[in-house]
Formats: sequence, C-alpha cells, structure tokens
Amino acid sequence: KKLLSLTQVMRSTEHFGSATRSKVHAMCNIQYSIRNNKSIYNLSLSLLFDRNMASEKKKHVVIIVLGDIGRSPRMNYHALSILQHGHRVSLIGYRGEDILPQLKAYESTLLESILFSPYSPPKMLRRYFLPLYYILRLFGLTFGLCHALAKVQQRCSSPDTILVQNPPTLPLLFISYIFCIYQGIIFQKRPKLVIDWHNLGFTMFGRPKSVITKMAKLFEKHMAPLANGHLCVSESMAQWLVTNFGIKQETISVLYDRPPEFFQPTSVEAMHHLMNKLQTTIVEKCPRLEPQTQKPNKTILTEIVTSNGKSDIVQRKDRPILIVSSTSWTPDEDFSILLNALVALQKNINNEGNNGGTTYPHILVIVTGKGPEKEMYENMILHLNLKHITILTMWLETCDYPKLLGCADLGISLHVSTSGLDLPMKVLDMFGCEVPVCAYNFGCLGELVKDGENGRVFSSEVELAQQLRHLLLSDGKRSQDDNKIMGDLEKFRNNIRGMTSWKENWIEYAHDMILCTDTRDAGQHSSFMQIKIQ
Repeated sequence: KKLLSLTQVMRSTEHFGSATRSKVHAMCNIQYSIRNNKSIYNLSLSLLFDRNMASEKKKHVVIIVLGDIGRSPRMNYHALSILQHGHRVSLIGYRGEDILPQLKAYESTLLESILFSPYSPPKMLRRYFLPLYYILRLFGLTFGLCHALAKVQQRCSSPDTILVQNPPTLPLLFISYIFCIYQGIIFQKRPKLVIDWHNLGFTMFGRPKSVITKMAKLFEKHMAPLANGHLCVSESMAQWLVTNFGIKQETISVLYDRPPEFFQPTSVEAMHHLMNKLQTTIVEKCPRLEPQTQKPNKTILTEIVTSNGKSDIVQRKDRPILIVSSTSWTPDEDFSILLNALVALQKNINNEGNNGGTTYPHILVIVTGKGPEKEMYENMILHLNLKHITILTMWLETCDYPKLLGCADLGISLHVSTSGLDLPMKVLDMFGCEVPVCAYNFGCLGELVKDGENGRVFSSEVELAQQLRHLLLSDGKRSQDDNKIMGDLEKFRNNIRGMTSWKENWIEYAHDMILCTDTRDAGQHSSFMQIKIQ
C-alpha cells in the first residue's frame, strides 16, 4: 500500500488560505500494531470540503474615493496590493488625474474603474448662499455615488468588502452602509465595511463652532461605529476615535503610510533622462538656467563624459542643490513660509559674499502640485529678487514624480493637518527615495519625522531658514563617491534606509482587515485532525 504520513497530510493543505483551512474537516484513524516485527500502518482519511477548497476563494473589493482617484495615492496603493494578491477590485472616484501606471496592467482582468463627474453647484452659491450650496452638492454626490454603485452591481460580482476613504464623510458613509445592508438582503451576503481614516471629515469645514461643522461631527460620530473595521494613518488618530467616537479598539488597525517599491533613489541614467525630458519646461520657466544646458551632452544635474573612447553619464560637479516640495496649493498649506525662508537664505548668502566668504552653489527649488492658490503664489515668486535661488512650479506625470524626488538633496513639507491627527504622505514618498525632509510641526508629526534623526522640524520661517543654511550651506560639501551632500543630511539618509515598505506594512496591518470577510478567518482555527493511536 501507498503510505500517507501525517506530515504529508499537513503539507497537502499548506497552499490553502487560512479561511479554507478552517473549513477542512479531517479525521485520521491511525492503527499501529506490531506483528512479527513488522510495522503495519492503516491510515483512513476523510476530507469534507466545499467547492472552493481547491484554491483560495478570490474576493471582490470595492474602493470608493469621493475625490479625484488619481490624486489619492494611498487608495491607489490599497488597490495595487489587493490586485497583487489576485483579488478583484472595483475603483470608484472622480474623473481627473491618471491612476498609477502599475494599476493599468490589471484593467483588462481584475480591475474595474468606475469614474464620474459629480454635479457642482454654481460658485456664486458658495459665496452668498452657503447652506443651499451644501444641500445641492450633497444631492449631486449622492446621485453620482449611487449610480456608480449600481454599475458595480451590473458589471461585477457581489462585493465582499467596501473600502472607503474618509473624508469626505457626507454622504459616503451613509450610502456605503445602506449599500452593504441592501447586498445582505438581496444576495444573503453582506459586505464588510472598512473605513480608511485619512483625516476627520468634520474638520474639513473649517469653523469648529459653526452649525454645519457640529452637524457634520454628529453624523460622523454616529456612522463611524457602524463600520466593521477601521484603518488609521496614525496612532494618535486611532486613540482619538476610541475616545471620542466610541469605536472599539479591536476593530482598529494603524496602517502607517509607507512608500511603495517604485519610490527609490534615482539612478544617474534615469536622472539624465528625466532632466532631458524636463529641460524645455525648466528653461521656459527660468531662462537664466539655459547656459547650464546649452551643450547637448549636459543637463542641469548630469553630463556625459568620454574617457578612453567610453562614454559615461555622471552627475555634474557644479550641479545645483535641488530642493523638492509638493503642495496642493490650498489655504491649509501656507506656502509663504517657504518663500520667506528662501528670501532670508538669499540675504545670508549675499552677506557672506559681500564679506569675502565662500561661494555657494546655486539652489534650485522645484514645487509640484495643482491647486486653487497656485497662480497667486506664482505671481509672488516672480517679484522675488533671488539671485542664487531659482523656484520652479511644475505638474509632473505620475511616473516622473518618484524620479524627481530621487534626484533631490532635501524635501520640504508644509502640510498642516486640520485635525492634527494625520501624517503627510509626501514625507513618506521622500523617505522612500532616501531624501531627508524639513517638515512643518503639528500634532502627531513626531510619529513620522524625528527631529535631528531623519529630518528637521520647524515652526516658523525663521527656523526653516536657519535649518536650510545649516544643512545645505554649512554642511554643503558633496562626497566624492555618490555626489551626495554630507554632514547632517548624510546622517539623516542613513537613518531613513531600511524603512518598512508599503507591501510589508500592508500585509501585516491591512490584509486581514480588508480581505478576511469570514469571522472565522481572524479567530482561532479549530483543530482539523483527530488522531487515535492503538
């Protein structure tokens, strides 16, 4: 007889998922006897399993963003992680910027994008009849979201999980909750509702004592505990939700933002290609930089050198210091702090130059992003008298943004949380590219930026100017090996290296929250073998 050991039985179920293994009912009766010094094994095995036993059941997750889906990187990363595990995703959001290029590879198989443009009331109403504006806006969002969910119902299988980004809270949480109840009644299968807390929705209304803000907070407080699970971007936010919204601690998982694998230091070849691509835009915005790029084998940061008949791309020894900042150009990010700090830095350079001091390299500041106040700040930049500093505003393709960050010597974050409980994703992007940051201080920033360890924290334009002078000018010598600025920036880079990636972090803190829809998945697996020895 062919013998089957217990080890083989266990191995035969290793490829099953945890949910499937918990459904296996096995009974092994092993009879062992010794007859004439011969071992006789009699193994009887009975396996009872459902039709999904042969492989892990694939789930269907609906991800909802009531905003431009292309400008919500965290939800894009969620979608990518779920797809990489072989599950189906329906992505609902506004039309706008492109989703991650990595997601597009799944569009013909596992990814369904349902995009819409919600009704937007006339801006005049927002200025003169704010309550009416909010009512019309609410109806427009409700109609658009319900129509998108109806398309999910028509095109795809019944969802297992609804993952929503909060904020906005209205009407997202209510519509999503009602949709889950509807699915449970019609299909006898109620999806799990998971809220990904990027911030507190009611704080987005600005005035904390206004009637609208109080009503929004009350609504959010009553809807939040109805969800099955909660993901938070910081420990401070998780504790706040437990204390103020009465959410159970066991339903919360803190999923810190982490950079995905494609945020990494940029190679000199990729740097050369990117600068060639951006060269026309750079020269158009700042003609005085053109002399640095007149030769065809040179860019602002790189050049092609030939030695012994062999050509190599290297970083220029006279390359400018590159500072990168990303902003949404909204009132909650006071960009004038950076502008005033750069003006103060220019004065320091002028004073030291007049006193016969050191000649410093040029400083190039590239600011990426779109938003309502961009034009206002661009006009302010035009009137600044900065001889040694150039400020450029750009909007980059999704694939080029990580490459630009990987070229930078320093990053700047002006993010200020409306709640004081969320952390700036842009800082994580910079850390992924091993770029230290100077970040504006607020509530829970210390969970991410450790002042003097992986960056600097400032509270005013004066502090930022002092930090820039110390990091870039006093310690501004570049190493001979990789042309990186040494001093404190080198120490910060060393402390940033080795940070947990998004993929690892997501598997540990979000996988079960989103994909384990069976209550038995998260609990203890019952013993599936009974062994009797005679």
